[in-house]
Order: sequence, then C-alpha cells, then structure tokens
Amino acid sequence: MTGISSIGLHRKSFVIRGFFFAALLTLVAPIGIAQSKLISEQEFGKLLRRAENGSLSAQAEVARAYAVGRTGKINYAEAARWYRRAADQGDPDSQTNLAVFYLTGRGVEHSDTEAFRWLQRAASSSYPLALHNLAILYSNGWGVAKDPAHGFELLLRAATAGVDISQVDVGLAYLNGDAVTADPQLGIRWLKRAAKQDLASAHFILGIAYENGQGVETDYKKAAEHYRKAADQGVAGARNNLGRLYLRGKGVAADRGQAFRLFSESAEQGNGQSYLNLAFCHLTGCTGVIDPTEAYSWYLRAQQSGAPIPEPFQKRFSAIGRELTQDQLQAAQTSSSQWVAQHPAVDPRFPLQLNHAPTPTLMAREPRTLQNDEELKTLWQRTQYTPPPLSNTRDSVR
Repeated sequence: MTGISSIGLHRKSFVIRGFFFAALLTLVAPIGIAQSKLISEQEFGKLLRRAENGSLSAQAEVARAYAVGRTGKINYAEAARWYRRAADQGDPDSQTNLAVFYLTGRGVEHSDTEAFRWLQRAASSSYPLALHNLAILYSNGWGVAKDPAHGFELLLRAATAGVDISQVDVGLAYLNGDAVTADPQLGIRWLKRAAKQDLASAHFILGIAYENGQGVETDYKKAAEHYRKAADQGVAGARNNLGRLYLRGKGVAADRGQAFRLFSESAEQGNGQSYLNLAFCHLTGCTGVIDPTEAYSWYLRAQQSGAPIPEPFQKRFSAIGRELTQDQLQAAQTSSSQWVAQHPAVDPRFPLQLNHAPTPTLMAREPRTLQNDEELKTLWQRTQYTPPPLSNTRDSVR
C-alpha cells in the first residue's frame, strides 16, 4: 500500500503528498532489525522454556525471534501466538505488534477490528507507536468510524513523544492542511525534528521544501544537503533530485557526470523519473556522448514502468523515434526489455507501444541539445515524496 504520488512540483502550491489523511500512512511496529541475527538452538531452547513458564520478557523475545527469523526462518503464526500471550499480560509493545499482524494478515486472519482493539489497549498506556498506529486507523476508518481530527490528535501525541515517522506526518499535515489548518512554517519545524533523528524521509521532504521555497526560503544549498543525507540512506527519489541540482549547478557545483551517476543509481531502484532523466541525459550528452538510441531505450523503460510522462517528453521522443532506423528501434526495444526483465521494480504489466510509424530514414544529424533553461525545467523530472509501503518492521522507528 502506498500513498499518493505527484510528479512535477510547482512553486505556487505545496504538493508534497502522501500523508495518510489523503491516502495511507506508514504503519510501524516495534520489531527491531538489530534483533534479526540468528540465535543458537540451545539459547533459543532456554528462552522458550522461560517463555512457557510465564516470563513476559521471554514471551516477547520469542515472538520477535519468530517474526524476524532469528530461529532460521520466519514463522508469523508462532510469532502471533507468542505476541498474544505477552499482549494478554499487558505488554504494550506486544499488543502493538499483534495489532500490526491483524492489519497485515500475518500469522492471523486479517481483522481491522481486532487491530483496533489491541491498539486501544496499547495506547491506553500512552505507548507512542500504538498512538501512531491508532492514528492511522482513525484517519482511514479501519476498524473504527473514520475521524481524521482525532487521528491527528493521536499522531501529534506520538510525535511529541519522539516517534520520528509521526513527526514527519505531522509536518506533512501542517504543510498540506490535512485535518488541521495549514501552517507551513510549523510543518517545517516538525520535519526538522524528525531530521535530527536522521530519518531519511524527513531529509527528502525538507530537500523538496528548500528547493521549492515552500514553508522556508528557497535555499538550493540546504536542499542539496538534505537530498544527500536521504540519498546516502538509499532513497531513490533523493538521488534523482540531487542529480537535477548537479545538472543545473544549484546549491552544488555543476557536474553532469555526477548527475548521471545519481540518475543511474536511482534508476537501478526502479525510479521512473530517473528513467526519463537518463533518456534526456543520453540525448543531451551528459557523459560527453549523444546517443539517441540509448535515449529512446530509457524512454521506453519509463513507458513500461508506468511513470507519468509529460506531454513535451512524449512529443520529443515520438519525433526521435520517427528518425531512428529499424535497427536502432530494435536495439532500443531489446535493451529496454532486458532492463525490465532484470529489474522487478519496473512494472512489466505496461505493454511496450510505439506511438509513431517508424521510417527507414537515417538520422541526418544529432538531436538538438536544449539550451533554454525554461524548457529544461519542464523536462528534467523531479521525484515526489511517497510514504513507504505498509510494513510490519520498524525500519524507520528508533
């Protein structure tokens, strides 16, 4: 499950979307990644005996071991069973995890109602992650009557308690005016609190805000700094957007080679905007070589991925396609198909279609390199913030 994405940001309106009041928010659970290392059979046997004798801490640890595969493989059914035993003893951490299992249908039959019941119990002790997840249920109407205002109140409590992903979503609520009066400056302050915890999504959104001057003064240097911090944590969109800044020399020294590298890294992660940027790179010679066949191949990959393609891009590459030979078209199609086969992130459900009738005429000259900055701004593609998929791991919660 993902939130709303929007490609092509505009200065006049704040379009960083993805907050759960508009769609879905990130679900979090206190299962620690650090606990995923294997546990020996002897050690686990001792732990299991303690759990069977009623030790609350042991029951919770056994549940986590099954949930993250510390026993050698993941067993959600056993994880749910042990989370329930610990939850019955009043452990809010286990109650929250059990609720997430009910929401995702892992180890138990999916039930929003049961998830709501367990989150209520956990939240009654003001457990921050339970407050965050309970906010999701109220804001989406899962297992309870939809109440975005109350959902925001719960989210604000979690954010105040220090949950970084809650701070991001509170920030987005104030930026977008979702379930609360818009206050961009306050939204930025909440995002900065999350960024102090080095949360990648907070850095990414702040990069967008500083680049667009939304909630803050335009500052390309700060935009680049935040994009880089998110990019270093593997955020594909941040790599793509940082590449754009390198292309135009905004906040960083212009470096087309660095831009190409960042676009390529983002494309490896399946980012459709980077496919289009690489198409344009090969068309304008970012690497010192103009290659219309390779450019067209990247355009086809964007088509197959289902990435929104702006009309100027469609017109430009349809014209290029008409100038390619049959051999060049075949080479572009083959390269695109091979990429799609090797990169599952690219959605193969979208069929390859050529929007022109190719002619055998050889290209008489290399494609024109665009120099007009306004035209460049309409074609170089930005990546919008979208919340990560619904997850039962605590990747972004510390």
